[in-house]
Amino acid sequence: MHLANRRVSGKSAYLKSLPNYPAMNTAEKIEASSLDHVLLQSAERWLAWLLAAAVVFFLFYQLGGAPLYDPDEGRNAEKAREILVLNDWITPHENFHTVLDKPVFYYWLVALSYKLFGVSEWSARLPSALAAMACAWLVYSFARARWSRWEALWAVLILLTSTEFFLLSRIVIFDMTLTFCQALALTCFYEAAHADSVARQRIFCAMMWLALGTGTLIKGLIGVVIPGMVIFFYMLLGKRWEILRRIYLIPGMLLFCAVVLPWYLQANARNPGFLSYYIWQEHFGRYATVDFDRSEPWYYFIVVGLVGFFPWTFVLPIVVKDYWKKTLDDKTLFLILWLVLPFLFFSVSKSKLPHYILPIFPALAILTAATLVRLYRQSESKLRFALALGWLMQILNTVYLAAGTIFPSILPSHVRESVNGLASFIWFYVLFSVLMLGYMIISRADGAERQRTLFLVHGLSMCVFLVFLTRMVIAIAPTRSAQPLAEQVRSQLTTTTQVVFYDTYLAGMPFYLQTERPIWFVTHTNKRRTFLGNYFAMNKRSEPRTQWGKAVLDFAEFRARWYTATQPLLVILKEKNLPRMAQEVGQMPKRVAGVDEYVLVSKQ
Repeated sequence: MHLANRRVSGKSAYLKSLPNYPAMNTAEKIEASSLDHVLLQSAERWLAWLLAAAVVFFLFYQLGGAPLYDPDEGRNAEKAREILVLNDWITPHENFHTVLDKPVFYYWLVALSYKLFGVSEWSARLPSALAAMACAWLVYSFARARWSRWEALWAVLILLTSTEFFLLSRIVIFDMTLTFCQALALTCFYEAAHADSVARQRIFCAMMWLALGTGTLIKGLIGVVIPGMVIFFYMLLGKRWEILRRIYLIPGMLLFCAVVLPWYLQANARNPGFLSYYIWQEHFGRYATVDFDRSEPWYYFIVVGLVGFFPWTFVLPIVVKDYWKKTLDDKTLFLILWLVLPFLFFSVSKSKLPHYILPIFPALAILTAATLVRLYRQSESKLRFALALGWLMQILNTVYLAAGTIFPSILPSHVRESVNGLASFIWFYVLFSVLMLGYMIISRADGAERQRTLFLVHGLSMCVFLVFLTRMVIAIAPTRSAQPLAEQVRSQLTTTTQVVFYDTYLAGMPFYLQTERPIWFVTHTNKRRTFLGNYFAMNKRSEPRTQWGKAVLDFAEFRARWYTATQPLLVILKEKNLPRMAQEVGQMPKRVAGVDEYVLVSKQ
């Protein structure tokens, strides 16, 4: 009702602004009003299709342009490739060793992408990009149904252009597909709880339980714990326990188990003790102890959230103020729980990584969008002020990077060379951001055109920001990837050469070498956990052997193989470790090539 009144009010203001309005008769005014309503709806639909095209374009723009980042991308892409090499769809392998720290479903998605499109960076990242696209669709659909098209449009734009969401949509990592599953589960729960027919209720419930099961296959119990926490407190605070009957709890749990149990039981049958380890160590141990070397201070996710929501970060105080003293309606309460509870849950955890809070971004985007639309309805200048804050933040960021092209010492060492290669584009973006800030401060539009104009100009301008982010990622990637070194290794390989890592490991090397047998890994006994994973290290299990024999060696074992191996050995190590290796094997190896801090050596 309120939405209809706002639309009528907007049309009325527009019609009264027409020069000939006083001279119109009643029939002409009705006809003009109807035409205006049709034109407004047509324009909003046109913007929705334009935004959809932008989402698709930018999620796939240069998707394979950057080499795989180590260690996460290289490790995950290689595990999926080894599914195809070994034809083992149950037990994940890294460098042909069993590694059971994560479930297998995400690797299935990447392996299927390889099957369809070949093994490449692009196909490895495809599942994340598709999941991000699906998240954008969910956000639009939910906001459109529960608010209006304008909230939906702004929400998708905010989500797509949030730095963390955009970057993780282009990385071979579990969390974007997990975010989609959790968002699907939560939106389907809400729709089922408010469905006006039994058929819709059943459809949404089935989708919710399937999404919860799939999320649990992607990253373990967190796939059901986070949505379950939001659902529980939503029913608790709203005193709506009758919803339990609407979500078909018993049949739903049976469907959930039918999705989850087959793989978990098969994995445990092939790897005895996996289930007990995975449930207790990987979940409760990771959450409650510092044994996993992921400890960070309590405020860690505050910093991550502020950086990850860039360039919308300066808008957050306005959003908080908007909701602080406001009486929350049902849908807003649901979104705030979706935002706050996972944030608090992971802040208490002893293990913290930046991508853990990615699932809160859909809710944050919708809440921010609703605030922006309310600001516009209060006063166009308030919306322009909020958007100007985003451009001010971008100016501060790009001026810092631009200054780094002149004074490199102010930048982190791993980005200095990359920034220099983008100097002209960075300076262009500084100027562009200043112009956009000026536009938001002084621009004016008339009648119903105002919000549409602001959205279109701001949205198209944010496309430049996404290009900037993409180019930065591509420029930095070679310094964080195994690809440059792999090219040097590949040029030295013969059909019988055995590649060896000496007291270092690059997870993406097997992917880039397309190996079909393990690379030897030489390291201290207490460092083998880095490679073998916690399933073997923390449970003191015997180390896994490959079908080619033992490939994880200590220094004494490697010294013996240095002299007895019949095949050529090509050793990858850091320059600083070369004297130690020479002392260990009793001779100075022959230097073959080098990239940055790494060198390749062989026997003289």
